[in-house]
Amino acid sequence: MSTGDAVIVAVDESAGSAVAWAAHTAALHRAPLHLLRVLEITPDQGLGLGTALTTEDFTRLEEHSNWLLETAAAEAAKAAPDITVTTELASGTVVPTLLERTHSARMLVAGARGGGTLRRALLGSVSSVLARRSHCPFVVVRDGVPLPPDLPTRPILVGVDGTKVSEPAIEAALEEASVRGVAVIALHAEGASDDPEMDALDDYVLAESLAGWQERYPNVRIDRETAHDRPERSLLEMSTATQLLVVGTRGRGGFAAKVFGSTSQSLLLSVQTPIMIAPTP
Repeated sequence: MSTGDAVIVAVDESAGSAVAWAAHTAALHRAPLHLLRVLEITPDQGLGLGTALTTEDFTRLEEHSNWLLETAAAEAAKAAPDITVTTELASGTVVPTLLERTHSARMLVAGARGGGTLRRALLGSVSSVLARRSHCPFVVVRDGVPLPPDLPTRPILVGVDGTKVSEPAIEAALEEASVRGVAVIALHAEGASDDPEMDALDDYVLAESLAGWQERYPNVRIDRETAHDRPERSLLEMSTATQLLVVGTRGRGGFAAKVFGSTSQSLLLSVQTPIMIAPTP
């Protein structure tokens, strides 16, 4: 099944808000929406610990998965009636299957629910892997978080660290702001400082990072902000008044992937606003 240029939603029990967000986003981009459920368990493979799964058990899991897809499709149609929506129940390992789809997708969207140890464990095993290895923007939308009526008019926040990692995030933020008709807040945070020269350096880094982007997106207002605090804390605090937080990642493997944990990983676990991780090519 071809899903090129589609907004793909990884459908599970936490995808309610993610489906609505993705449907609205697909409509803005004039893109199709593809709802994908990956069923990792196969008959006789079991759930581990030596427990075999009968064909009847597997059939029930298939029925539940199809119900999730049908529910998600209805939610998508309600959120954006004019978009093309397709559904798919795929068999395979969840993360590799989703990663393979990111080669051609416009973006991949997933939900997250609740807090505490279990949510962090799930994010660690699935979402954090997708965040650092996806080939397209990866978005996490918290399920059950109230969406204020003025959300569509709020600006988009992007973290700028002064390196090339920020460039895909800046572009993704400006692209989303352009189709949504809102402003972008570009935030550079470097930690506490009482040195005026450091303040001037922060302003310079931010200006250099944004050079040329206004000309490429003349219809988007770009507001520049600097903060003297940890980047994750500054972004987390400012994100509460925005509709989307966009950050970059440092790579898909090896040492670069490990560096990802310092800011983006922390935000992925804590932010309530939808968060987009823009991959570095």
